Amino acid sequence: MIRAPRRFSPFLLLASFALTGALAGCGDLPQPFAGNPGAAALRLAAPPPPRLDVPTPTGALLADRDAALWSKALVAGLLSHEVPAVAQPRRRNDWSLVVTAQTNGAEVVPHYAILGPNGRVRAERDGAPVPAGQWASSDPAMISASATAAAADINTMLTDLQAKAAQTDPNSLLNRSTRLWLTGVTGAPGDGDNELAAQMRAQLPNEHVTLQTDEAHADYLVSGHVTVSKPFNGVQHVEIVWTVTRTVVGSGGRPAHEAGKATQLHDLPAHSLDGAWGDVAIAAASEAAGGVREVISNNEGRARPRQTGTKAPDGPLVNEPLAAPPTDSLPPPKA
Repeated sequence: MIRAPRRFSPFLLLASFALTGALAGCGDLPQPFAGNPGAAALRLAAPPPPRLDVPTPTGALLADRDAALWSKALVAGLLSHEVPAVAQPRRRNDWSLVVTAQTNGAEVVPHYAILGPNGRVRAERDGAPVPAGQWASSDPAMISASATAAAADINTMLTDLQAKAAQTDPNSLLNRSTRLWLTGVTGAPGDGDNELAAQMRAQLPNEHVTLQTDEAHADYLVSGHVTVSKPFNGVQHVEIVWTVTRTVVGSGGRPAHEAGKATQLHDLPAHSLDGAWGDVAIAAASEAAGGVREVISNNEGRARPRQTGTKAPDGPLVNEPLAAPPTDSLPPPKA
């Protein structure tokens, strides 16, 4: 019997998708908005999902035409941050953004206030000062630059709102363990499907993660798929992709959106995995479990130390995050 290599040091890549700026929450409390619809789905959804109304600012020291252009440019900037924003007057039960401005010497200081569905100010801050001449110049470049900077500020405000809400919500995943269901592993030669699944079930749980026996109460679903290339010069290329999927809250495990992937890449002696995976499954699962947990941490916005990548004992880079920490939701309506 060909014995599998005892050490598996894959190149682990993390792809964690930051659904920054999605608006959610029922009533007045921001909650994760499962499955950011994006601009196209926002137009197609019926009934439409929660959104951030951006009325044309009337107190921003801009002419009516410039105020309308600024509002539309701001919405475009917010959509680029995946915030479902609409340039329209404030509607009942929507979150909304009020923009004003005041002069400060030779500068104009814009001010942004985010209002909850009940009309109460939930967050506000001043924007970067702009020379008064530029602010009143009707220059399209100034309007675009100002709106782009404002969109980034507002997205940060929404992120902060969500984080505060999650910290005080006992049902938030920041305040309880994350429930995972491992759907299984496919595509591996030999006993890889069973062994990888068994080792992942053993190594995924920790103080932040609880493994479920079915999908009914899972927050995330995890699935693995193995691809092994045809032998070439006595070597086979092995790729293991672990896909992490967020579920719809209260749906009994129905998938909502992909939260991210952890991918392991390695070259191994040809046919060394045709039989028993042995220690390879243990080492691969240990590496992958950390990657899966980091995808979830990124998706939930949990604080974690920044990783810069380290050298594996006999291989290249291990554990190099490809995406910034997320927030898969933000302000407005949906419980």
